[in-house]
Formats: sequence, structure tokens, C-alpha cells
Amino acid sequence: MSSSPLEKDTTSAQEREKNIKEAAGKVDAKSLMTSYVIEFQMSVNISVSTNIGGQGSTIGGIGNALTNPERLNSIINGLDLNSIGYNGKPLNELTQDEAKALVSDDGFFGIPKTSDRIADFVLAGAGDDIEKLKAGREGILRGYKQAERAWGGELPEISQKTLERALEKVDKKLANLGVNVLDTNA
Repeated sequence: MSSSPLEKDTTSAQEREKNIKEAAGKVDAKSLMTSYVIEFQMSVNISVSTNIGGQGSTIGGIGNALTNPERLNSIINGLDLNSIGYNGKPLNELTQDEAKALVSDDGFFGIPKTSDRIADFVLAGAGDDIEKLKAGREGILRGYKQAERAWGGELPEISQKTLERALEKVDKKLANLGVNVLDTNA
């Protein structure tokens, strides 16, 4: 007697479920978590690099556009500003006054808004997971260093202050979770 196609599918589904359960039992949770943390840290690197890079490019547009327009355009073209919510005028088309407004305290690339975007990205992605918060903090530092390399040296003071403020916000969350932030700063 042969079984109906429906019965075969049910058997296949049961076998697949059994295979999935067996495979899940073999998963190394530590490796899986490590890969999630690394992926999260890479996302933070990209976010920070784009935010700080946009901030630096706006500042650079004020003083450097006439002296080195190729370098400035190279930096600007490498940024995905839409990914951080900037949909204003292209940075390489800003007037001096428009650029100053963007980096003012109320501007999109000002210290408060840029540091909040960076820190909030880490805080939202990590929640109360201490390891992810630490990885996100490290990602902020790596992203800043990537932005420095793209810039070709030390970033402007506004970017340094933005970094400090973003780290303070993440450190506050870590401290609230009982982590000694002095260990994190080492």
C-alpha cells in the first residue's frame, strides 16, 4: 500500500524538524554570540565613521574646499549620509553659512545631534547586554579612527568633542548596569 503525497510531506516535515533540532543542539552558543557581537561592532564602526565623517566633511568644506577639493570630494563621496538620516543639500554644494549652520549646536552635524545618533545606535542595538555595549563602545572608537584615516590625520575639535559625548552616554549606561567604566576606558 502506498501512502498519499500529503503523508509523505508530513513525514518530511517531521524529519526536517528532527534535523533542525539536532543541528541546533550542536550550535556553539559562545561562537554564535561572538559573531553577533562582532557584527554589531562592525555596524557601529560604519555608523560612527559616516556620522563623524559627515561632520568632518562639513567642517572641511568651510576651510579646505579651495585648498584640496579632490580630497574633500573623495571623503564626501565615500559617505552614505542617507543611512544616518541626512537628506539635505549635498555637502560639497554648501555655502559657508550653510555648513556652519549644519555643525552648530542645533545643526544636523552639531555635537549634540551627532553624538546622540552614535550613542543611541549603540544603546538601541545593545539594550542591557553588557558585552554588546562594550563592543559598541569599542566600535565607536574604531569608527572614529577610521574617520581619522579617511580625513588624513587628527579630526577637528568638534569631532573629538562628539566622540567624548557619545562615549559618556554609553559609559553612563554601562555604569547603570554595574560595570566599572574605568576598566572600559583602559
